[in-house]
Amino acid sequence: MAILGLALLLSATGLVVSGAWLSYSLFFNPSAIASLNQFLPQWAQVPLNQEPAQTLTQIAAELSQQGKIAGEPLPLEVNPANSQPTSVILPVRSQNQIVELRVYHIVDAGNLLNRSSEIHYQFITQTDVTGPEESFVVAPLIDSETADTSSNRPLPVTELRRFDNTTPTQGIWLYLWGQRQRGQAIAYGRIIHYNPDRSYLSLMLPWTSPTSLPQWQQAIAGGSPELVIDQTVDLEPRLQVYQVKPANFIFDPLQLEPVSIAEPALDSPDYQNALLIARSGLWTPAEKWLQFIKQRQHQAWSSAAQAQLDFIRLHAEKSHQQANQIWASPSQQALTLLIDGRWGEALKVFQASPTNTQEIATLLETDNGRLGNRVEVALRVNPKRSEVKAWGALLKGAKEGRKSAIAWLKQQPQTTSTDIVYIQKLLKRLEGDFSSHKVATSHSSRFVGTAQQITQINPTQWLQIEQTPLEITQQQTWYQIQLTAYHDGNNWQQAPFKATVPQTAAQYWQQLGLDSDAEVQIVSWLPGGYQQIDLAIVKAVQLQGSTLKLLAVSEAFSSVDSASRPLVLTKATLQWLQPETITLSNLTQQLQPVEVTEILPRLWQELQLCNPNSQKPPVPNVEKMLQQLGELPVQLIDLTGDGTAEVMMTIPPQEIAAIYNSDSIELLPLDDNSRSRTLIFTHTGRLLYSEFGDATGQVVIAIADLEDEQPPALLVSSGKNYIFKRWFSQHQHFN
Repeated sequence: MAILGLALLLSATGLVVSGAWLSYSLFFNPSAIASLNQFLPQWAQVPLNQEPAQTLTQIAAELSQQGKIAGEPLPLEVNPANSQPTSVILPVRSQNQIVELRVYHIVDAGNLLNRSSEIHYQFITQTDVTGPEESFVVAPLIDSETADTSSNRPLPVTELRRFDNTTPTQGIWLYLWGQRQRGQAIAYGRIIHYNPDRSYLSLMLPWTSPTSLPQWQQAIAGGSPELVIDQTVDLEPRLQVYQVKPANFIFDPLQLEPVSIAEPALDSPDYQNALLIARSGLWTPAEKWLQFIKQRQHQAWSSAAQAQLDFIRLHAEKSHQQANQIWASPSQQALTLLIDGRWGEALKVFQASPTNTQEIATLLETDNGRLGNRVEVALRVNPKRSEVKAWGALLKGAKEGRKSAIAWLKQQPQTTSTDIVYIQKLLKRLEGDFSSHKVATSHSSRFVGTAQQITQINPTQWLQIEQTPLEITQQQTWYQIQLTAYHDGNNWQQAPFKATVPQTAAQYWQQLGLDSDAEVQIVSWLPGGYQQIDLAIVKAVQLQGSTLKLLAVSEAFSSVDSASRPLVLTKATLQWLQPETITLSNLTQQLQPVEVTEILPRLWQELQLCNPNSQKPPVPNVEKMLQQLGELPVQLIDLTGDGTAEVMMTIPPQEIAAIYNSDSIELLPLDDNSRSRTLIFTHTGRLLYSEFGDATGQVVIAIADLEDEQPPALLVSSGKNYIFKRWFSQHQHFN
């Protein structure tokens, strides 16, 4: 009985709450309750007295009596049969600002009693409109040292617009717009969402931007488009990204949730450091770091981590684009390079001429903390980087003089005497001393090669930067690294290397960027295509003929087969590119036309190259091939630099085996040397690259952006070596 009484009490409480909710909804949005009637029995439906349908003239006259003005209605829902609107949204103005939005259903005039030919509108719902507060609108223009004189008064919105680009499919998305003209112009407004299923109109969130209007775009991998609002000011990339998420609200079960990098999505010190440097504004280094972590922790990678990576990638793209521009002002050129984390390149601009030095010194002297914060965070993550210390000292020197700059420099961890001598020469330029030659600018270490575990070394054959014994413990591993290419700060140098390269260890360290960062990544591919990455520190270098080798020590004993030749690179060597994967059959749905009917026959011919039978079956028809091969994965990426995406297929051996064992296409079983095979076609069907019939056993491992203004490169495994292959337009092949 006690339980029954409690149940009755809870039921009664629920009825009271539900009744209160219904009363509230009926008062503020009575027509929206009508959507609930479809779920209720006849005896329980809510009686509603709908207003009679009106013409626009009648609606305008009624609003005029209230001191309001009817605006121009915008179509909402459309009849797919005739593309005619079935509902509209009407902005209602008071003076020159929108104060209310109304939704009307278009009533067929033929069904009205008066048989009037003029269109009639049945009122559905309405919502009051208030513009965002002035303090919110001007927030992107206010820095930490500027007094905020704005008020909390709402600013007027004057226009209602529909989004031009592709929006999420759930409901209808619009936005209100206004503009504040005092000082720097800035646009603002509110995002509007209409849910036709419940006839409900929502004011989702306010927005503000000094550069552009809000737009929907595929910012996060997978899912529906995201809302992106650009708040970039004074070359400082700042974007807000909102994802459409479910909401616990019956009338409009959606909400816009911001993507944030305040809290890390993965519990990893490296991941936390990557987000830390992103929050400081070093977007490009942060993206590279996260791409590396994603490769290493693919199994732990989550959708939340992908959202944070893509959020940072959007900022990095903007930062990278700015840094690649040619600026008339040296200070702007240096600033964009520093924002993009290109410390060494910015030092070259600083040293290019006395004029450059003086102008950039003024930039440093007036820095409000954005450059200083980047320096502080970059050194916190990696205290060995001399070019970052150089900018920290230059910032200090521009504000407080050379004595304070040197004192600051000596307090920094892992500062060597070489660092102090190098940076003192830069500081002299701040005082107008340009008598000395330009300082050799440090640059990030960027190289690629192969590694081999070794157990014994001959110290006399190696050049060391530190005169300490070349010894390791039982828990450490020696790696001998043979370089295939390195970046000298200006260009990529390819093996075989000339004997005229530097002769001393210090010169090698400078040439290879090891004085900036001597840590390398040793990447091995495990069964299943998974990566294992070990870290090692370069201790010595040698040049034998035209072969350049490094000696590195790893703190962890590697479980990789010592006979294998893992790939070696540094954090700054490249950026892995991961184009979105679709199926071959979906190529026909791309905005850029792809001649699938031309690709399929050539693909089938390449598959036949694995068939040792000299008698080849005839080429099947296109429909039959598409039915059999349509699910093959493909990627679209511009590898030739012509602005048009190529079609790249990497077909795993199990997929090839499945095709060969198919009844639809007569192919023989694979040979014993089965492996993944990559093909690259133009969008017109011309074959550019194929690993079928290739006796060398070359395999494309990944696509890499070497960040040298050239098209992406293919990282190819060839036996025990790794090489980069790029498209050469002159010879029309990858080399």
